[in-house]
Amino acid sequence: MRVFWTKGYQGASMATLSDAMGLKPGSIYAAFGSKDALFAEVVRAYSDKLRRLAAAAQVDPRELIELWFATHITAALDGAPTDIGRGCLVLNSASELPNLGAAGRAQIEHELETLQAFFTHLITSARHDRHGTVDAATTARLLVAALAGIATLSRAGQGREALEAVAAGALAAV
Repeated sequence: MRVFWTKGYQGASMATLSDAMGLKPGSIYAAFGSKDALFAEVVRAYSDKLRRLAAAAQVDPRELIELWFATHITAALDGAPTDIGRGCLVLNSASELPNLGAAGRAQIEHELETLQAFFTHLITSARHDRHGTVDAATTARLLVAALAGIATLSRAGQGREALEAVAAGALAAV
């Protein structure tokens, strides 16, 4: 996961993956069939972990969205020097979509749809009796786009204050 997360799909050579996993490339192919299938499994495992963490959070829907953004900003800024700007594996990988194989592309598309549906549900719950000026699904797309923007801006060297300003602007739409 760390290799795909820090190097991206294209930058993750089989040699690098082999070293990180402590396996020979033949063993990786035997277990997963292809680099693409391995990538799809990594994205699935990453997303499952995020879903479990979100389900375990004991906060109201608005607070969960705010926590999601705060955690995303921290992940985008903190880490070892080679991990700076790491951000979200799914959102980072979305920028590589044209270069992914069928399994990886399908998994990233699925996870983006799932994230948007998750945010739509949270926004609908957070709004209770009030209605936003924009429907919940459109607001959810805005949140996903803002998260992707935060990851990109962090890789471009923007600091916490700038990333939190983007988050605050997006959260205002909730």
